Amino acid sequence: MYDMKTDKMEGVKSPSELHTLFRYAISTSIITVLLLSALTICAAAVPEQETNRLSNVQQTAYYFETIRDNPNELRAFFLCMPKGGDIHHHLAGAVYAETMIDLAVEQGLCVNPDSGDLTCPPCETCKTVPIAEAYCNQSLYNKLVDDWSLRNFPKIIVSEHNYFFAIFPEIGPATEKIGTILANLRSRAAQENVLYLETMINLPAGGHKATDLGKNLGWDDNLTRFHERLMVHGLGDIAQNVSTDIARYHNDSIERLHCGSAKADPGCNVTVRYQYYALRILPKEEVFAQMVLAFEVATRTPLVVGVNLVGAEDDWRARLDYSLHMRMLAFLHSIYPGVKIDLHAGELALGLVPTEDLRFHVREAIHTGHASRIGHGVDIMYEHDSLEIMQEMARNLTVIEILLTSNEDLLNVVGDEHPFPIYLDWGVPIVLATDDPGIERTDLTEQFVLAAYRYPEVNYTDFKRFVRNSIEFSFLPGDSIWASLGNYTQVVEACIADTCGSPSANCAVFLEKSEKARVQWQLERDLAEFEEGIVELLSGGSACSSCLNLSKGTTIPVYTYKVLNTYPHDHYAFTEGLVYKNG
Repeated sequence: MYDMKTDKMEGVKSPSELHTLFRYAISTSIITVLLLSALTICAAAVPEQETNRLSNVQQTAYYFETIRDNPNELRAFFLCMPKGGDIHHHLAGAVYAETMIDLAVEQGLCVNPDSGDLTCPPCETCKTVPIAEAYCNQSLYNKLVDDWSLRNFPKIIVSEHNYFFAIFPEIGPATEKIGTILANLRSRAAQENVLYLETMINLPAGGHKATDLGKNLGWDDNLTRFHERLMVHGLGDIAQNVSTDIARYHNDSIERLHCGSAKADPGCNVTVRYQYYALRILPKEEVFAQMVLAFEVATRTPLVVGVNLVGAEDDWRARLDYSLHMRMLAFLHSIYPGVKIDLHAGELALGLVPTEDLRFHVREAIHTGHASRIGHGVDIMYEHDSLEIMQEMARNLTVIEILLTSNEDLLNVVGDEHPFPIYLDWGVPIVLATDDPGIERTDLTEQFVLAAYRYPEVNYTDFKRFVRNSIEFSFLPGDSIWASLGNYTQVVEACIADTCGSPSANCAVFLEKSEKARVQWQLERDLAEFEEGIVELLSGGSACSSCLNLSKGTTIPVYTYKVLNTYPHDHYAFTEGLVYKNG
């Protein structure tokens, strides 16, 4: 039996003993090659009779506790673990500077070596040079990587927060190669076992046309009339052109990955959908025009599954107009009730803004802006009635997107200062995400590592729930495979008797009708394979492949659903539900 007080299983080696064996196994195996492929993970041999009383989930959780104090071994574990989706993800900020240089060279762009600003050719004598020169000038290459990311950040010159937001104008011309960028991001996501990207996008041509239209028409306090005037003067046509362009870029990424061919990149298996955003730092008439564009695009193409509002929340105009922006969203929600809203709110910290700006942003985003997901929410404990807000978020299943690297880099909020464990304690649905992984030089795996290493109260069951949340609360269309939203104890009736890999006729019909359910089905299959591989290796078996690359004839274990572990602080009794009949 498992003893919760001692964290031991009768007859099973202690975590320290198991950890020692695991380290020995690494030194005598081909683990390096296997981990590079992100498809396998190895552990020490443990006699079968000592482990066969535990389910696969329990054995995986037990092993996880033996490595949680070692960030390097956590990286190996989480790199292999299926992570569902990255659903707070900025397209332009996700590209690594090295890739941005390649894109700029492909377009024949010029660069100012001093400022790092990109411009279109011809290059100006004494001011700009062809960026291709970076390939034969390592000093220039290194400087551009530093300029376009937070690598070797020059803290003495400017704050990291301001430096970060200043990068986007510098790299703007290179980010127009959207099809190439998408292909790169999908391929990278597959390498760390991510199934879904929900990335934020705003096409420059459409955005400029919308802002120009809003500027020319001028502000109108009557939002109904202002909306009508925007539509009469061609905003619908702008939205249709943007929708067409998004589909073109999306298809271009598919072609670049050679999807459907013998040379198909693993990124073909990564589903991508988009949130169209408005920029909050613009004059109010331009912000509203961009918002209308975002909602219109979301109604015209199924590739765009939601809208967002982005930009520095501490910008003076964003602060001044914050409540107005929320009223704009409330108005547009009444016209486009089917469009889902995710909002950056509470990306603030003490000292960054006057304290009055810390008191209401998350609350207004939910109550007025109709956000079903909140990005950041770092200032929650500075808000009035913060505990009531979190209770409401837990009750209504309003998701908090936790962005540990971003909040550390840009706000200097880290460790005990971060509200992540408080959200967890109050039962708010949590998703771990990256934000701008290219500029911040990180990935989704590292977010899991940081959460595990810094917050020992977060266990494997929590991480598995975060993974499931990333698809369950994504804006992917269709019904969920789970019978009750956010409650992972029972699947829908159509699939309740099925195995992960072989849906019945009824289940297949259900999956065919729901894009979300299909991704969830694959995620459960991958999680089952991951945990089975951990168990096999703990039992002295050979390395196994993940579901991304199953060998022919491999079978997936049958599972049922049963309550194993409850969380009394949650609105739902969240449980770990995957139990193997053969475990």
